[in-house]
Amino acid sequence: MMMSTFRDTTNVTRHPVFWFNDGSVVFRVQDHAFKVHRTLLSRHSRFFAYSDHAHVPTSTNLNVASDLEYEIHIVVDPSRRVQVKDVEVLLEHFYHDAPLFSEVRFPRLAAVLRVSSPLQLDFPSIHALARERLNSIFPSPVLPLFRPEDPEEALALAKEYEIPSMQKALYYHFVTSSDAHLDDEATLELGPTPLPSDPETVEAPEHLGPDPNAHAQHASRRPLSLTDAKLCTRLMTRLIDHFTPILFTPPATPHMACTDVFADTWMALVIQPAIENDGVYKPLETLEGMKNTDWEKKGLCRGCVKEKEEEWTREQRVIWGAMDGWLGLGVEGSDVGTGIY
Repeated sequence: MMMSTFRDTTNVTRHPVFWFNDGSVVFRVQDHAFKVHRTLLSRHSRFFAYSDHAHVPTSTNLNVASDLEYEIHIVVDPSRRVQVKDVEVLLEHFYHDAPLFSEVRFPRLAAVLRVSSPLQLDFPSIHALARERLNSIFPSPVLPLFRPEDPEEALALAKEYEIPSMQKALYYHFVTSSDAHLDDEATLELGPTPLPSDPETVEAPEHLGPDPNAHAQHASRRPLSLTDAKLCTRLMTRLIDHFTPILFTPPATPHMACTDVFADTWMALVIQPAIENDGVYKPLETLEGMKNTDWEKKGLCRGCVKEKEEEWTREQRVIWGAMDGWLGLGVEGSDVGTGIY
């Protein structure tokens, strides 16, 4: 089975770390060559176990002068899109330079997920473990704290390898982050979301969406695809529609005195900060802020405070669970009744 082909090895650079003189195979990724131990890798990788190879005189390879010795060569086809930096992470594991999952760092997990996939170097057990670890850093429900350096790349990774919990966290990140690029056409196509006219709710301001000029300072960031931008805009609409009645209605309690405290303070302590921080489409963060407010100091009894904190926690879970349907995702293990809150 043809898994790779041999090509000219001129103008190829030895890797400064992963070139072992006693290695049994040289494999080339882009313009870098690694000399490693094939039996070590082929035990875990179908790519290395079944790849075709060529026996090449060392005198023609990488300035190693000997006409009598031959080396086994495997050239990774560019169509596999293997990156040198990802291979380095993988080999650090095999040669015990760094434990593969000693710490949960997204760039490292992403590198392992890519390079171990069937379309790249095909390490099935490592690929499965990388997926498991990535899923573990996106608990459900969650107050999103995930801020990758390149969220667009992270979303592409989550979609390519079908990790729905990661997709959901990233879509929420794009909706709520000030440095995300939502395509203008996608936003304008849906139009503004009307607010409820219930006379018992506090009157809401006309503008609840993000400032259309807020992203100008981040023009250097690449935008989302139109499809993803539309999905984010629809998610924002759903979040606003769901959360607006909760945000703009002071809650009732079993005690009239505590209900009056909410009525007197809700605008200053909840609504106004939410307006200033675009909290209407950041419901998880806004609800967390409501839970962290010192309501006892404002006059609520301890029992009512506890009741409302539990109610707002349930609402966070409801919203996080509802996002699966709003985004059309099937999240494994998703349960609105479980989570980290």
